[in-house]
This record gives sequence, structure tokens and C-alpha cells, in this order.
Amino acid sequence: SMACIFLIVAHVNCSWVQSLGDESKHQSRSFKVKEAQQSLSALPMIVVVNVSFSLCYNSMNNAFPSQACQMDVRLGSSQFNGAFYNISDALAIVIFTPIFETCLFPVISKLKGSPVRLGQKIVAGLVVACISNVSAAWLESKRRDAPYLCGDAGFSQCAPHYTQDGLEGTRMKDISAFWIFIPFILVGISEILVNPCMYCFCYESAPAQVRSLVQAINLFFSGSVSNAFTAVVSKLLYPNDLDSGH
Repeated sequence: SMACIFLIVAHVNCSWVQSLGDESKHQSRSFKVKEAQQSLSALPMIVVVNVSFSLCYNSMNNAFPSQACQMDVRLGSSQFNGAFYNISDALAIVIFTPIFETCLFPVISKLKGSPVRLGQKIVAGLVVACISNVSAAWLESKRRDAPYLCGDAGFSQCAPHYTQDGLEGTRMKDISAFWIFIPFILVGISEILVNPCMYCFCYESAPAQVRSLVQAINLFFSGSVSNAFTAVVSKLLYPNDLDSGH
């Protein structure tokens, strides 16, 4: 975390990047100092947006499915795995992307008298991602308050402590796991608003020579670095069995 803070602070103002000599004497040089400054100045935005967004987004990969597994995952005589509900994220992206592009953004642009800016989309996406986690937290409080399903309901086959013989495991709560669609859908909407805008930002903020490098840095922070933060948070705060947490 300290490394990310230092990286952000160091690149808020990149005037410290200077030429080693008189640049006018090296006209053949393909990469100028201003272009280097332009490329590095994108780092604060890349770090802040990706880390903050992915902390919410990564809940979709561990917290939401685990939460669903300790809700009522039954459909008839069979059970869904908690990861099944992730499909609502993909459906939200497929459904809402054309709605946003053809209806929502043009309407907002007309009302405000100017196009919806890239930064506005990113901020809106971060807010929606935050709301998705708030809605999941609200669902978790409802799940914790719900009674256990006993008798013929059996144990959740995707929850902790389940044995193949079905004699031991974690009881489901009497609340439908389909409610977890709500935070999944909100995450999908936030992806529509954040991810394409970050790709566009990286492309437009970098000179042609290093566009692929800046995009790679964006993907690195979106994947590896953000997952490192999430792993620490999950280990410290997120129990394997949700009923044993606080």
C-alpha cells in the first residue's frame, strides 16, 4: 500500500523528468521528455481507480458466491453452486451496455448540454460499485437474521464443511439466493462505466510509442495489484463460514 501511495505522489507532477542533455541536438530521438512526462502522469489515475474499483469488484469473485452458498440455493430437487449467480453480472453487461450508449448517455448529454465526460462515467461507476457492496452487506444482515432451513432441505453443497455423503455440512438460511443477483447486476453496471473508460484513458493519455505499455500497466493494477489488496482484506475480515463472522 505504501508503494502505491509513493507511486501516486511521485507522479502527480512529473516535471522532475528531465532530459539528460540538450534535446534540440537530438532531433532524431523518437521519445521526447514531454512524452515521457505525459505517459507517467497517467499513473495516479490508473492506480487510484483500479485499486478502489477492484476492491469492490473482487467481492463478486469470493464474497458474493460464498454468501449465496449459505442462502437457499435450491431449485426443485437440485442446488445451484454459488458461482452460478455470477451469470447475472454478464447478463447485466450485455443488456445495459446498449441501453446506456443509445438511451441513457444521450439523454444525460441533452439535459446537461454537453457530452458525458469520461471522468463522470468513472466516478459514477465507482459509486455504483460501492452501492453493490452496500446492497450485499444489507443482504448479509437479512441472511444472518433468517432462520435455518432444516429437515428435507439438507445442507448446502457449496458451503463449508459439506461432506460427500451429505450427512454433515452448513445449513442454508431461509432466504432465496436469487437475491444475490442485485449486487451482481450492480457490479456489471459499474464495469460498463469504469473498464472501457480506463482503456480509453490509457490510450488517449499515452503517446503512440508507449500506448501498449501504459495499457499493460493499467491491466497489471486492475488484476495483480488489486487482487493482492483484496487477498489481504479477505484474509483479515472474511471468514470461511459466514455464520461464524461478526
